[in-house]
Amino acid sequence: MNSNNLDVLITEYISKNLEENDKNFFSSKLAILDTIGCIIEASSHEYVIQFASKNNLSLNFKNPFKNLTVTQSYEDISWYLTVLTRWFDYNDTFLAKEWAHPSDNFGSIYSYFSKNNNYKFNDFTNALTKAYEIQGSLCLGTSLNKLGYDHVFYVKVASGSVFSYLVNNGDTSAVRRTVNNILLDGPTLRAYRHFPNVGKRKSWAAADASRRGIELAIISSYKDEIYESVQNEDKWGFEPSFLENSKIEFGKDLNNWVIENILFKVLFPAEFHGQSAVEAAIKLSEEFNNNVNKIKKVNIYTHEPAVRIISNKEILKNASDRDHSLEYMVAAALLYGDLKYEMYEDSFEGFENINNLRKKIFVSEEPQFTKDYYEFSKRHISNSIEIVYNDNSTSEKITIQNPIGHPSRREEAIPLLKDKFLRNVGSLFETEKASEVWDKILNLKKDDDLNKFFNILNEDE
Repeated sequence: MNSNNLDVLITEYISKNLEENDKNFFSSKLAILDTIGCIIEASSHEYVIQFASKNNLSLNFKNPFKNLTVTQSYEDISWYLTVLTRWFDYNDTFLAKEWAHPSDNFGSIYSYFSKNNNYKFNDFTNALTKAYEIQGSLCLGTSLNKLGYDHVFYVKVASGSVFSYLVNNGDTSAVRRTVNNILLDGPTLRAYRHFPNVGKRKSWAAADASRRGIELAIISSYKDEIYESVQNEDKWGFEPSFLENSKIEFGKDLNNWVIENILFKVLFPAEFHGQSAVEAAIKLSEEFNNNVNKIKKVNIYTHEPAVRIISNKEILKNASDRDHSLEYMVAAALLYGDLKYEMYEDSFEGFENINNLRKKIFVSEEPQFTKDYYEFSKRHISNSIEIVYNDNSTSEKITIQNPIGHPSRREEAIPLLKDKFLRNVGSLFETEKASEVWDKILNLKKDDDLNKFFNILNEDE
């Protein structure tokens, strides 16, 4: 048995009683609230809930948490909630060698506890924290995107392993089998996140991964081989087959660090590498619009991952493509002093203006920004923007080191996170009631009965 293998490290970590300090517990509740808001907002769009529920009328209701009963399987509950979490790309983010949305694990954790609710609230936050930690630490250690694979593989690992520990009553052999069965599954391609194949698969891929993780966890309850050499076996193993013999490994020791350091999309539904650029663009919006006929070009200086992932797209086929275009999101922010999801749609009245302006926007790497992006103690996500006029004079260069959702700006972000939550749940609750729901969840104690949490989510208007 290789003590450095994922199956061993994950099983040892999940099996330990994780002590959540006050900061960690508070971070967990913020993550839960933000995810709940994303789920409820997505459920207010009929076409989304029809897709998420697979046209199951028993799940087609105003409150997506209400009536989630024992008649739905774990897999279906996880699929449903994860599609809603992820649909509009407004849920939390984690950036490292790999990129991730840790709240993609919420649906799988919720699915277990919704059908087995004789627990304390802390049991729920503890399991969610562990899923966040596993996914985020893998992102710090091993890049899948550079090899063409999709980051939702880490959702499958995180959701599947934590769910396995829960559903198999702490059976460590079952957890190890689950992890290795996930490795045997292998990762999916990420081609659908890039031109010319961008589409809505990126809104359901995480749900598919979480559902499969649960399925493998249940299958792995069967007494079978642990497949303990599958990670690195010379000829048939995961690392030789998928990673060109590089290692899949954690970038840090497993504890409770990731959930405290996630990135919240506080103000803008946009790919996170460009969020600070949007903030900078909004600061320049008034000057831009006052001089719109004098503008030669707009320069963006950014970090290398942003250049690689969200820049230089000549053709943007749909909204899923546009919310991952640095030039498009900056163009919208310059023109309108804001960025909302409807601005990505070709039905938006200013669509042509945005599309024309983005052709005047030029992106280049700022090496210091790249260095600060990868430095563990900083993890900056910096962007600078300047306007260049026809006479070659320039505006002030606006630099945002970290966007509002970065952990370094957490206190500043909390009131805005609440505002985002109130907006997102507006289809279900009046503002006063929504604020009450926010406060009730934020004030939950570790030893509160978990049913207290579920009852809050099931409240009527």
